[in-house]
Amino acid sequence: LRFFAFFAVYLTHSLSHEAGDYARYHLPHMAGELMAAIATSGRFGVQLFFLLSGYLITSLLLRERWVTGHVSLRSFYVRRILRIWPLYFFALLLAALWPWTGRLPLPYFVGYLLLAGNWMTVFLGPPASWASVLWPGPILQQFYLLWPPVIKFFSRAGRLYVAIGLVALANITRFYLATGALRPYSVFPNTFAELDSIGAGVLCAIALKGSVPLLSTGKRLLLVYVGFTLLLGCGYFGRVETPTFVVAGYPCAVAGCLALFLAVCGMSFTFRPLIYLGKISYGLYVYHVLALWLIGLALGGKAGTPARFLFYWFGGLILTIVLASASYRWLESPFLRLKEKFAAVKSRPV
Repeated sequence: LRFFAFFAVYLTHSLSHEAGDYARYHLPHMAGELMAAIATSGRFGVQLFFLLSGYLITSLLLRERWVTGHVSLRSFYVRRILRIWPLYFFALLLAALWPWTGRLPLPYFVGYLLLAGNWMTVFLGPPASWASVLWPGPILQQFYLLWPPVIKFFSRAGRLYVAIGLVALANITRFYLATGALRPYSVFPNTFAELDSIGAGVLCAIALKGSVPLLSTGKRLLLVYVGFTLLLGCGYFGRVETPTFVVAGYPCAVAGCLALFLAVCGMSFTFRPLIYLGKISYGLYVYHVLALWLIGLALGGKAGTPARFLFYWFGGLILTIVLASASYRWLESPFLRLKEKFAAVKSRPV
């Protein structure tokens, strides 16, 4: 699921969102419409990342509470710092100092340093830098800061009410924006407008209590079908964020992500390349726009013949995997090994 979430976002940044653009590759109009819908729906891979984070963080904190009888906030914050910050701040420094691919402006750099870069995008729009893709990082880190005390100090009913409140707050925020305050970039980088995907993951963790849903193959396939249908529908109707889509489309996208999560939850995968790609998915997400920019610079742009576009698309994906693999091995893994010293319960191997 982590790799699929990254791959969805990769599609949204590497494919055209306009159906007419695919005519140059001699695709029928309906195929162009489908490709444009896929490209647009790919942005909801971020919502899948958020849902997974809400589920996994809540599950680990609840397991820690069940196993040890308490939650160590200090250990949790140290673990998150060791997991998130090395790559996050390395990417920020690279974007601020390296001019080839759009240097990150100083106000955005300061905003991201203060873990509020997403709000810079809300108020000023995205920077002309590959680092604009980092906006989900501050949202997750804001969640990481505030959610563990809820697990530590609230009862199960209290945690449930807070999680429902997250979902309600996101929908209320989007409704408010849609009724008069809607403008470009006021929704998707907005922390309050994204809380329902995180809340959905939290609710899954609370409801499942450490177990996994026992579903037949037929039910899992049905959930996959429902999930993809909802996400593609959001991609088709959400190319322009109209007030109607902001109110109705985002909940449908979260429902699609939830359906995919439930379809996969409890399944066992042994395909090692896919497991590895999921393991390095954080780096895949961080580096993919940089990789696409570099390939685009080498080609002088992605438009042109089908062969030229395929080289751009596959070249960007391969370079992304190379960069993420190198980052995971030499930048992230040393900190991940240190992180295990602060883990009360097992999460995943380095």
